[in-house]
Amino acid sequence: MRISYARAAGAAVAGLTVAHCLPALAAAPGGRGIFRTTRRVAGPGRVGLTFDDGPEAGAVDAFLETLRELDVTATFFVVGEQVRRSPDSARRIVEAGHEIACHGYRHLNHLRLTPPATIADLRNARDTITGETGTKLRHFRPPYGVFNAASWRTAAKFGWERVLWAQWGRDWEEDATPERIRQRVMSGLREGDIILLHDAEAYSSSGSWRRTLGALEPIVSELRGLGLEPGPVGLVSPNGYPLTNGGAPEGAAPEGAAPASTSVAAGSGEFVPNGAAPGHTTSNGGRSTRGGAHEGARPTS
Repeated sequence: MRISYARAAGAAVAGLTVAHCLPALAAAPGGRGIFRTTRRVAGPGRVGLTFDDGPEAGAVDAFLETLRELDVTATFFVVGEQVRRSPDSARRIVEAGHEIACHGYRHLNHLRLTPPATIADLRNARDTITGETGTKLRHFRPPYGVFNAASWRTAAKFGWERVLWAQWGRDWEEDATPERIRQRVMSGLREGDIILLHDAEAYSSSGSWRRTLGALEPIVSELRGLGLEPGPVGLVSPNGYPLTNGGAPEGAAPEGAAPASTSVAAGSGEFVPNGAAPGHTTSNGGRSTRGGAHEGARPTS
């Protein structure tokens, strides 16, 4: 009888563990039909431009100035502890007309967090980011693009659209260069893709944001040469809203839909479809997933 109880308890624990981890499949091709996230935006000639991991006082002004010169707005998925360290930087993002979104309070893989710790992290993130910027959060991307059951449910409870990405620059890597970042973003890019870049180096390799900044103008220039205009996710995503003109948001195609699109085979950089890639570790330990996918397949932002 004791053995039966032990087996039953073991089976129950195993079942709960599996249930806790299942939403991480949102980052994997086989799980995207079950755990649906936003990876694309709608609207003719649109792509989504997003930045993760900030704000950092030393970097944010450089990005805001470059985006202003390019006449581009974007979505910044900010980390609560970063906002706590530099609230003025977060406010400057909003004042410049960009969209603020949630990237958690701490930049931790959610598969390493218990359900209560996950809920507390997202609540702290919401309260900190909203409290410092005065904005209502509408979009959420978990660190490394990895959900657990608690973050999946809590995002819905808070009314947050779950956003991953379709293209990335892998700009956190130590060997990234502006040209490699551009190649990786543009290789295979289609109309509607959400692009993931990073505007901070707190969880990345030293100097990474400067390399990303160097790639920004070439990326925007190439996009516009293809008739594509980058913009914030909230402008054209399913739960989005117009940021400037007061009009109704455009509709968005669901993930997996095949809207009219332009396939781009630009550059020769490595391309990982829809952000799926194995985990990795940088020398400073900042972006180690060890079993999780990269942000956003770091199974990311």
